[in-house]
Amino acid sequence: MKTPLQLLICEDTESDVLLLVRELERAGYDVAYRCALTALDMKAALQSQSWDIVISDFNIPGFGGAEALAICKDSGIDIPFILVSGVVGEEAAVGMMKKGAHDYLMKDNLVRLGEVVKREMEENQNRKERKKAEEQLRANEEKYRVIINNSLFSIFLTKPGGLIQEANRAACDLFGYTQEEFRNLYLHKLLYHIDPLIVLKSVNPEGGSNREEFISIKKNGGLFHCEVSSILFKDINGEELSCSMLADISQRKDAEQQLRDTNSELKKLSNHLKNVREDERKYISREIHDQLGQLASAIKMELDWLNIHLVTADEKAKSRIARALDTVTIMIDTTRKIATSLRPSLIDELGLNDSLKWQCAEFQNLNGITCDFEETFDDTDIALEIKTELFRICQESLTNVMRHANASHIQVSIKDITDAFALYIVDDGKGFDTSQKNSHLGLVGIRERAHSINGHLQIRSEPGKGTSICVTVPKE
Repeated sequence: MKTPLQLLICEDTESDVLLLVRELERAGYDVAYRCALTALDMKAALQSQSWDIVISDFNIPGFGGAEALAICKDSGIDIPFILVSGVVGEEAAVGMMKKGAHDYLMKDNLVRLGEVVKREMEENQNRKERKKAEEQLRANEEKYRVIINNSLFSIFLTKPGGLIQEANRAACDLFGYTQEEFRNLYLHKLLYHIDPLIVLKSVNPEGGSNREEFISIKKNGGLFHCEVSSILFKDINGEELSCSMLADISQRKDAEQQLRDTNSELKKLSNHLKNVREDERKYISREIHDQLGQLASAIKMELDWLNIHLVTADEKAKSRIARALDTVTIMIDTTRKIATSLRPSLIDELGLNDSLKWQCAEFQNLNGITCDFEETFDDTDIALEIKTELFRICQESLTNVMRHANASHIQVSIKDITDAFALYIVDDGKGFDTSQKNSHLGLVGIRERAHSINGHLQIRSEPGKGTSICVTVPKE
């Protein structure tokens, strides 16, 4: 199938026109042509339609190749222009090439005409595509320039080594430098750090972008917190550049610091309330044990005396005294249990292991659930506050097991793990789905107690597979 060709010919000899057309048809083209014999014809032809190529004789009466070439150039239309003549000298042909003609041939040697037309049409197509790509590139550059200049973030283009090539409007407003001043600065000079290569931390060598936080320095010396992310790329010339985005995060850092301060204050308040609560428990426990217990013991002694010395009392009176003795005995036991549950004296007197062992035994006696304690850790050097919190965590965990787990066996242990030690409470109950949000107050209390002693709480559980609670506390 022949290639369509729109041909504009500047030639006054009809036989030469037919010769050109026949040569092109032999080269595989389906030629549609028009002849222009004057400058007016040439201008009208260029305005009337699109042409693939122009072939012009050098000498035409009243017209010629030089004028035809000039008209093509003045039109602004990029059309391959081939000079074909039988009399043009080499010097004139070279002059035409310098003015913009793409090639020239002699009329007595047109064997290369098809090849030249093909080559020039391909190069013309390449020029059009390149021009279109360049126009698209300029449009993209303008679009991105508008986006960059209207960005809320400071954006820098830098050469290898950090020399700033360009900075957007936000960067000028934030730092107080002009565009010209930025071009004499290195990006790392805007960052408050002694290491000039530290900004490279924000560049991922694999082409991605990392985020790093720095302190930036304004032109007036003011400091502010910032976050920098950079990415490497190559420009149209293949030169490696870096695009860095810098965000002022001062407000965020201030808010984070305020949050840390608030959390610290809340932690102090929580610890204070916890200590006050423990002190109150200790005081109430001691008062119950010392005051109520002693009073109950005194009453029991008096009742014992009456029971011994009232030999003449009737059976009804002795029965009443016996019931009173039983009641006082129950009262003494109850007082002791209440005092112990409020604050087991074992914590202060013997330590954590004995307290947990007692707690497991009491839990087993009261609830009928097997609860074993494994003693493998020396608790001698543990601070009293930590002992108390771990005791309360175990107490709360056992209460949760009793209320919710439907377990038949519980294992409590403390184990040494290098730079820390851990309290484990493991049951064989029904378990629960840890992926579901759980705001149960018991777990919240355990989590708060672990946090108060810088511990880490880990809960592992699955439906039907029991629950494991582990509180890891660093050694001091």
